[in-house]
Amino acid sequence: MITDDWLDLPDLLDNVQDFLDLGFFEEAEALLDKYETIFQSDWEYHFLRSRIFTDQNRPREAIPHLLKGLRIERDNADCMLGIFYAYAMMGQVKRGGRFLLKAEELHPENELILSALIWYHTEANAPEKAIACFERAQAINSNNPDTYRNAGIAFDRLGRFEEAEACYKAALMLSPTFEEARDLYADHLIFTGKPEEAARLYEEALGESPKNIRHISKLIYCLSQMGQFDKAEALAKHSVSLYPNSPLGYIDLAYVNLNTDNLSEAADNAGKAMAIAPLDAECYRVAAIAVSESGNFEDAEALFEQAISLDPENAGILRDHYRHLRAALQYERMIEIINKVIEIEYPYCTEDYWFMADYYREKKQNLQAFRYLRLAHKSMPSEKELLPPMIEILLEQGRTKYSLPLFADYVQRSGWTDVMSNFMMNKQFKNRTMREGMRFLRFIGERPTKFRKFVFDYYLYRFGFMYYTLIAITLMFPAGVLFGWIGAGGVGAAYGLSLGALKIFKNIKFKRSVIRANQAGGVGWMLAIILRII
Repeated sequence: MITDDWLDLPDLLDNVQDFLDLGFFEEAEALLDKYETIFQSDWEYHFLRSRIFTDQNRPREAIPHLLKGLRIERDNADCMLGIFYAYAMMGQVKRGGRFLLKAEELHPENELILSALIWYHTEANAPEKAIACFERAQAINSNNPDTYRNAGIAFDRLGRFEEAEACYKAALMLSPTFEEARDLYADHLIFTGKPEEAARLYEEALGESPKNIRHISKLIYCLSQMGQFDKAEALAKHSVSLYPNSPLGYIDLAYVNLNTDNLSEAADNAGKAMAIAPLDAECYRVAAIAVSESGNFEDAEALFEQAISLDPENAGILRDHYRHLRAALQYERMIEIINKVIEIEYPYCTEDYWFMADYYREKKQNLQAFRYLRLAHKSMPSEKELLPPMIEILLEQGRTKYSLPLFADYVQRSGWTDVMSNFMMNKQFKNRTMREGMRFLRFIGERPTKFRKFVFDYYLYRFGFMYYTLIAITLMFPAGVLFGWIGAGGVGAAYGLSLGALKIFKNIKFKRSVIRANQAGGVGWMLAIILRII
């Protein structure tokens, strides 16, 4: 790898990179030390030194070296990206984002920067901005699998599942061994009700590597999601026979036991995993779940505490812990743990908000429940099943007009379902105006998806245009009387600018704003007029 000859900078970088790829960090650092006086004025030297630390998950120590490289070359994209990722590794995405946004300003068509921006905006709960960055990356013919992986996550958050699936497929096509993309794709397929296709992903991977314990474990999970517990159990036992000194097979077997309510067997298999790997948090986690579900809350709490001490930031363990605490009626501690998970996982904490909403709903604290449902919907706007409980709470509170935008949103996404039929029987919809509007929603909701999209995108939008124009004209007349036509013109110009801005952002928020604007007259009346237009 290294000769006795004196190395120039490109050869030095290649040799250090070889050491890093092999995990020989001390050798890489010693080689860089040897050439420090010669190449310390080159940004590449400091950038590669930072890699020694980031590759060992020591981002704080990497940042000073990246800053040295940036001082040498102020507009260096690699150093700015490196600083962003180092801060992200430390959980300080916002702080690192300043460097990323500066890199975008200086290098707007850099593919690696655009890929990072997709991830950054998704983490900042702005998936629309992430998609805009993805479209810019596509415009320069990106073939970076990370770009498609990141875009898949953003599309998933927006509920644009077909596009998310296409992105995950593209990432795997570009890099067939991209395990994170495979896992995200499998999770997406399970979430969208296609666990069989998720299982095929791992079956294909096992075709290339039949004894890959990680792929076996993932396939066991997919089989469990399909309800094929016998196959899952047989595969877990096969994993144990292949790797008797690995805890993973026993852990998988314990989870299968949990799914089939064999709690004592689950605890036994978790104990075998602990005997093999006493410092593996997952062993204690599955044991704690089994013991908690058997009703032994005191012993379960001790196991959870042990798991958390081994992996304090593991959101999965913390989530199982707060579910245990709810069963054990320890509500104050439960809320404390939930808040910790939300802090760690934001914005990927929809299920935590939903859990809190369910808890407060059970306690008859509807306002608190509604608050958490709204937070859940904000973090995952594509999750349409959040809408019915929000509507139910608003109707119970007598806030019918505030529920109407949610009705329209749900029908646009899901069509007319039994849930909507049940809501239509509510006493709040007994008056003629409301019932006429609900009939229109039913008419639209029973039509195919493309038809619904056409109606909501075009007719509601067109009616909104008419509505805002009417408001502008109505206000201009008294303004003209009171302040002269210059004042009236100002009012008209303001409304024109507002309408122009709304027209630019033709999305669900605009559609919702149109409906809210018409609440005073009743959304049902508005929809009835549109029906006559059709």
